[in-house]
Amino acid sequence: MLSACAAPNSVNSIRPGMPVLAADLAQNRLAQDSDVIAALGQTAAPEAILFAPGPVDAKSWLSGQEPFPDTAWQGHLVAVSCDGLMGAVTGAITWEDYPGYYTTIWRYDADAEGSYGQWRWTLSHGDGLDEPRPAPQIPLNLVASCENLPAVAELTEQFGQSPDGSLRYRWNYSAEAGRMLTVEIWDGAAFKTVIEDTVPTGQAE
Repeated sequence: MLSACAAPNSVNSIRPGMPVLAADLAQNRLAQDSDVIAALGQTAAPEAILFAPGPVDAKSWLSGQEPFPDTAWQGHLVAVSCDGLMGAVTGAITWEDYPGYYTTIWRYDADAEGSYGQWRWTLSHGDGLDEPRPAPQIPLNLVASCENLPAVAELTEQFGQSPDGSLRYRWNYSAEAGRMLTVEIWDGAAFKTVIEDTVPTGQAE
């Protein structure tokens, strides 16, 4: 999975989000070649979470699951931080013949030697749809501004951000209200929302 090991692109490159999309694509290919549980488990960060329907430790939860139905996904939009070290991909997913959408948060982990590291996902969720999401000709590539970067906030279980603070995400869950995931990128003066998912109560990942 060489593409999953690709180093982040410079924000000045033509498409800074390509390494994130490549990691997402490599994960999907692994799911087709092996199985979904292996693909998710092998690419998960140690702290990765899924929702079933509330938040669960991904690696522990996956280890206790029966094989998933045939599943395939394709990223339609990628948002990436100014430093290229964190990104979010959202797009279409199918579980056998059932359409839906997914959103995955990816972060880049450099290895100890400082050469190629590994892209790992920290959060992934999705929900079913009545009709499949139409695929764009080219995935939309959104990049955070490097101008006037905001102060880096304190991380919490429900809030994460890139090392430079230019991309951030937040999730909320309650048994009564369901869950919401919001991804924002810095535009040079303020944060703007680029992904906003709402899943009704009772729906699993």
